[in-house]
Amino acid sequence: MNAHPQSEISRHKLLLASAAIGLTTSMNVALFYSLGSFIGPLQAAFGWDRASISLAATLLTFGIFLFGPVVGKLCDRYGAARVGSLSLVGHALVLVAIAGLVDTLPLLWAAYFLAAIVGVGSTPIVLVRPIAAAFDKQRGIAIGIAMTGAGLAGYWVPTAVTAAISGMGWQAGYLALAAAALVAAPLVWFGFRPYEGNVARAAQVEPEQAAAPIEAAWKSMAFWFAAALSFTMAIGIGGTIVHLIPLFRDMGSDAAAAASLASIIGISSAVARLLIGTCLDRFPAPLVSCTVLVIGASGIALLLFGGMGFALAAVVLIGFLLGAELDLLAYLASRLFNARVFASIYGWIYGIYAVGFGISPYLVGELRDRTGNYDIAMMASIACLGVAAAIALGTSSLLPGRRAGHAASA
Repeated sequence: MNAHPQSEISRHKLLLASAAIGLTTSMNVALFYSLGSFIGPLQAAFGWDRASISLAATLLTFGIFLFGPVVGKLCDRYGAARVGSLSLVGHALVLVAIAGLVDTLPLLWAAYFLAAIVGVGSTPIVLVRPIAAAFDKQRGIAIGIAMTGAGLAGYWVPTAVTAAISGMGWQAGYLALAAAALVAAPLVWFGFRPYEGNVARAAQVEPEQAAAPIEAAWKSMAFWFAAALSFTMAIGIGGTIVHLIPLFRDMGSDAAAAASLASIIGISSAVARLLIGTCLDRFPAPLVSCTVLVIGASGIALLLFGGMGFALAAVVLIGFLLGAELDLLAYLASRLFNARVFASIYGWIYGIYAVGFGISPYLVGELRDRTGNYDIAMMASIACLGVAAAIALGTSSLLPGRRAGHAASA
C-alpha cells in the first residue's frame, strides 16, 4: 500500500458502505439480535420454554462453526462479491420459510441451522475480507467503520422486529428481516466487485507473511490464544445479548420499552466500533481488548446489582464490548496471515466464537428456567469475561510490535 494513510478511507468509500449494509442485514446479527424479540411471542403461540427457543441460537452457531471454514475457502477462491450476495439471498429465503412453515421446535431448530449453512457467507468471514486487503495504515478504523453496520443492527433489528410482531404477528418479524437481506444483496454485489483485485495484490506485497497452511496455524500458540479469547468472550456475552429483552421484562418493563432499551446497545456498539478501530491503529490490540472486556463485564454487573435503575448505563457499557469482539478478531487475523488465506483462517476463529455465542443463550435460558431469575447467569457471564480479559493480556507476548496493534510499526 503506497497511498498516504489519509487517502485510504476516501478512496474506498463504496467498499466500506457496501460492507456496512451487508453486515447490518447479515444472517448472524439478524437472527441473534431478533431472538429476544421472538422468545415471548413464540412462547405465547406454541408454549415453548425459553431454553428450548434459545437452543435455536446454539444450533445456528454450530452451523457457523461447521461451515465458516468452508465458506472462507469459497470466498478465497470465488471472491467476496459473489459469495456474500448469494448468501444474503439464501438467508432471506430461509427466513421466509420460517414464517410460512415453522410450527414445531424441531422445525425451528432445523431452520436456524439451515440459515447458518446458507447465510454464513454474509458474516464478517466474507464481508471483511476485501477491507483487510484494501487497507493497511488505517485497517483498524476501516474494519470498525464497516462493522458499525453490525452494531447498528443491534438498534434497528429488535425495534423493527418488535414493531412488526406487534402489528401482524411473529411471522411478520421474520419477513421484515428477509426483506432487508434481499435489499442488501445487490448492493454487496455491485459494491464489492470493483475491489476483488485488491486481494491478489495484497497477497503479492506481503511476502513476509507467506500463506501458511491452516494446519500450521493450529500448531501456533497465537492461534490457540485467539481461539480461547474468542470462545470465552462469546460465551460471556452471547446469552446476555439474546436474553436482554426477557431480562428487562422480568424486571418489570413492557415489551416495547424493553426492546427500545435493548436497542441502545446497537448505537453504543456502532460508536464503540469507530473508537476501537482507531485505538487498534494506535495501541496494542490485547490491551484494547482487555479494556473493553472489563467495560462489558461492568455493564452486566450494573444490571445484576443495580437493576432497572442502571439499565441505560448497563446497555451502553455492554454495547462497547459488542463493538470490540469481531473487529478485534478480524484485525488480528488480517495482521497474522496473508490476504489470500485471510477468509479461511478467520473462518475458523469466527466459528469458534460462534460456538461460544451459541452455547451461551441456551445456558442462560436454562439457568433462568431453573432458578426463576437471571442472577446466577449474569454472575457466570461476568466470570467468563474476566477470564477472557486475562487471556487477552496473555496474547501481548505472542503478538509483539505491529501484530499487537502498534501504529508505529504498522
